[in-house]
Amino acid sequence: MYNGAQVAPVSGSSSRPAWTPDPDRYMPAATGTRWPSGSTATPWTYQTGLNYQCSKLYFGSPDYPTNDFLVPFVGFQLTEGGNAPQETQSPATDMLIDEAFFIHPDGTESPILFGGNAAATVTAATGIVYGQVTLPAALPAWSIFGIRTVYHGAVGNAFCAAYRCQRHRGEKYWGAADLASIRALAAANGPSTAALDSDALYNTTGNATNSQQMAYGPCMVLAKGWDGRPVPLVLADSLLERQEIAASADARRNMGIGRRWLDQRDPVQGSLIPIVMGVPGSKSAQELATNALKRWVMIDAIATTYNSGKNIWTFVLDWSGRNDVNATAATWAAAKTALPGTRVRGRYGAGTHIVGVTIWPTVGSTDSGRTVAAYTVATQWGATLASANAIVLASAVYNKTIDAFPAFMSDTDPTKPPGAETFPLGNVVGHPGNQDGVTTWDTMRLPTTVLQGARVMFEYSPGLFTNRTLVEKKTDYGDGTADFRVAEVLATNVQDNAMLMGHAYTAADFIHPALYHVLRTVSRIPQSEKSKFYPAA
Repeated sequence: MYNGAQVAPVSGSSSRPAWTPDPDRYMPAATGTRWPSGSTATPWTYQTGLNYQCSKLYFGSPDYPTNDFLVPFVGFQLTEGGNAPQETQSPATDMLIDEAFFIHPDGTESPILFGGNAAATVTAATGIVYGQVTLPAALPAWSIFGIRTVYHGAVGNAFCAAYRCQRHRGEKYWGAADLASIRALAAANGPSTAALDSDALYNTTGNATNSQQMAYGPCMVLAKGWDGRPVPLVLADSLLERQEIAASADARRNMGIGRRWLDQRDPVQGSLIPIVMGVPGSKSAQELATNALKRWVMIDAIATTYNSGKNIWTFVLDWSGRNDVNATAATWAAAKTALPGTRVRGRYGAGTHIVGVTIWPTVGSTDSGRTVAAYTVATQWGATLASANAIVLASAVYNKTIDAFPAFMSDTDPTKPPGAETFPLGNVVGHPGNQDGVTTWDTMRLPTTVLQGARVMFEYSPGLFTNRTLVEKKTDYGDGTADFRVAEVLATNVQDNAMLMGHAYTAADFIHPALYHVLRTVSRIPQSEKSKFYPAA
């Protein structure tokens, strides 16, 4: 049985059950959605002259036609880091939505209405409002569509925020002093307001004082038309998706290993759009627990109010556990497995189908991540993690498991991840800057095949290496080379035609894989693992 119906193998294949459509059931219909997150200590606030704001965000649709969209907006905000995913960082004032629109692939817009009204008030810390829109014709499968949200508040007030705009995908973030002015900016569709999306902070993470500003938008998008494919409810932390920030997102807004892998358009298993419950920093021990229940109440309310009691997901994918790290393997694994095994099943029933995923390591390096041999693996992330993963793979909590650990590791040493040497990219073209070691520079000319959003390592002087993050491709010269703007503006004196490699990690803490490592890992987790997402017939 699957979704209450008898299933049979796909004709000519035993690799997955046939999908049983339920076209009137609301299911996730947008890739790359996020929960609002922030900090009450350093909140996102409305600036003078910019307290009317408009976000224009683009998402990928499912690989089947959809219509009758349900678009929730929330007034609560999660913490990232130590107490994540607790919903304790909400602004003290309501979110005031002036209007919202569904953007069709051809650029035309349809209004999203809230109980028949264009505007809505989302109560601070607790509120949820549901926008709805039915299109004149179904959105085609595998489309790119947008949601444009206009909202405002008093100058100085804090607001909820969830999205860093992705410039290369046409996303925008405007601010003005009044509704008429913000509407004019949206109609002109010019560049984002510089004060809300500065070059200096583009593609950076942190808080409201030191990172790319985040904008408000829907926490998810649901639609009817479901063709019966599995829908994951994902328990996760930053290792699912937040290895990336903005500049490296794919055409469908996917970032990170988990989202990219699920959305792969496999000819047998298909692409899957998840509901991701976690945020960066989430601990399994803190999910679906004190101060971390509002999201769960919301998705259950959608099932009751809009879905005739049917959930907006079909199984649970446990990709969490890294942040529950403990010196004792059994304690570490127990924190991970208790979330799905005790709290999720306690909420949704013993028959809930749950798939577990193993945990990836954190390492150190004596050569800044250049070679595999120079990585160092502490006992915590070596023997202890191996024991914890073995417990996960053997746990009766899971109906099935996916051992994603080998896909993350190098070919030369299965106990260590790939180094920059794994990703040769050719050479820097000429040299950036003027080679005086004094004047800063922010642009490098590289082979055009190098990926925007990647972190790269290069040999700036014989035997010496450094790194840069490529935040924007500025100019493609049409000769196989292009100029890239970098995030780190320094005066490094770089030799001509320096050897170039893709760095495997985003930073010197060696926690989050960078783009080339992300894509390599995605390609090494077999799509056939998706066959584990079906309950036994």
